[in-house]
Parts: sequence; structure tokens; C-alpha cells
Amino acid sequence: MSRTSGITLVEVLIALTILSTLLLPIGMFLVEYLRGSDSLGEFHQVMNLLEEKMEIALAQPFHRLPLGVTENVRLSTEAGDERQVLDLRPVEVGRHLVSFSLRVEMVPVEFSAIVDTRTGQMDRRRVEDGLKRLTLVGTWGEKGRHSLDLVAYKADL
Repeated sequence: MSRTSGITLVEVLIALTILSTLLLPIGMFLVEYLRGSDSLGEFHQVMNLLEEKMEIALAQPFHRLPLGVTENVRLSTEAGDERQVLDLRPVEVGRHLVSFSLRVEMVPVEFSAIVDTRTGQMDRRRVEDGLKRLTLVGTWGEKGRHSLDLVAYKADL
């Protein structure tokens, strides 16, 4: 009887064990990597939308930005230029619906100036309605809510 070399069942089981302990974590890593990459892409898209909307909001005349929270509307200038319309209605990004809100609040500004340079006399002034803080918020997600805020200031010059 001649003896031929072959692979035993024990060797096959050991090989499968080693293979599964290596491939399973690598596979799970790839799944989580792809899921995180998708989420990161949504964050970038929402941030780009927020930046575009904030540029349009800052281009609006000072008196056209209503105080308080504004949602789900279109704010346009008197001229009716379609490029200058601030659209705060929800937008679909990927599989999610992103809702936008704009909060505008007055920020009092206080400054001082030297009245007399010889004596160093200072004059303090306070302006209550010369500066607005604009906070643009984008919110999305079904399971876990995500939100990004963008803050800017607009002066009435």
C-alpha cells in the first residue's frame, strides 16, 4: 500500500479558523469605512449648501433680514433677482432631507474714541441696532439627528 500526501480534515479546519479570524475583522472594517465615508460626504454637502446660503444672506440688504427664526421660506430682494433669493426650504441630500433655519438677532456694539488727545479723554458710544448675528442651521437624519451651524455677522454701514 502506497502512502500519498494529502490534506487532513484537521488542517482544513485550522486554515478556515485562521482565515475567518482575519477576514471577518477586515470585512467589518470595510463596511464601517464605507458607512463613515457616506456620512462624511453628507456633512460636506450640507456644509457647502450652508456656505452658499450664508453668502446669499450676507448679500441681502441689512433691513431685509428679519429678526427671529425663519424657516421653510424664500427671502428675496426687492429687485427680484433670482440669484439673490435665500431659499430656506428643505433640500434632499443623499437619502436625507435637510431642513434649514436662519436665526437673526441684534447685537449691541460698544466702542470708544479719543475725544481729546492732550488729556486722553475718551468718549464711549453704544449702538443697539447696527450689527446682526446670523446663525444658519442645517439639520438632517432619521435615527440620529445631525446639525451644522454657520455663524456670521452683518453690519449696517
